Amino acid sequence: MAAKEIADGSNSNDAGLNRDPCPICLGTILEESYLDTCFHKFCFKCIKRWIKVVSSKVSKQLSSVKCPLCKTENLSIIHNYDGHSFDRHYINRNITDGFVLTKEQRYRLQCYYTESGFLAAVFDVPRFWKFKRFLQPNWSLEAWLRRELQALMQDEDVNIVLHHLVGVMDSFCKRIEQRHKQEAISAETIQEQFKSVVAEAARPFVMARTDRFVDEVELFLASGLNTEAYDAVYKQRLRLNNTIGINAGNEAREEEGVDNRRSRASPYLFIFEQDSD
Repeated sequence: MAAKEIADGSNSNDAGLNRDPCPICLGTILEESYLDTCFHKFCFKCIKRWIKVVSSKVSKQLSSVKCPLCKTENLSIIHNYDGHSFDRHYINRNITDGFVLTKEQRYRLQCYYTESGFLAAVFDVPRFWKFKRFLQPNWSLEAWLRRELQALMQDEDVNIVLHHLVGVMDSFCKRIEQRHKQEAISAETIQEQFKSVVAEAARPFVMARTDRFVDEVELFLASGLNTEAYDAVYKQRLRLNNTIGINAGNEAREEEGVDNRRSRASPYLFIFEQDSD
């Protein structure tokens, strides 16, 4: 069947122009889909058919499958992504019986498929490091981290990973505080080192999403908000970005959309208007 599809593809007029073919059928990707860990892209039907073939060669039901390209283990296929939401097809349909994502967890998981960095200016990340606000306790961090890890790991019991990450961050802050008494350390160096140690600690658990996860941790800490307020600002700015994108061809309407959204977000942003050590 694959040989026939390859032959059919070679006869099409634009076959030679296809620079990003499906690795399985070698044709133009139809119903674009991704494996959830490595994010390699396939036709939805092709990767489902391939998983069916792999499953037929083992006696027990699979709960994960190795990517045909990189051999990374994956739990599901991401498909029907429209820029805002997506569907998930689990390798083992019964895997969802153990843990069902809440509405907020699903929302947060979808955030990892949006463009990163759009909140950095809102929460003034450079100032967070410059004034060493990372040394101040954040009482909402554990609750926020728990939800993020549950969404990313698709598991309710994330206590070990949670305590590991919190311990790594606490240890880092104590080391920096001690070092700062002996030598001057630039804010940029502290930021780089923090993100590096958190990424190293998180990578075995959140894998391909590690870099984005670390960025989200940094944003949450820089915000100084609790989970509910952070979500409110995040959703408002996300809607603002979508509004700007939709109205990009009309400058007048775009400007009006920005002003309206900013005025609605302002109650959550007053805490960023004053510097404090």
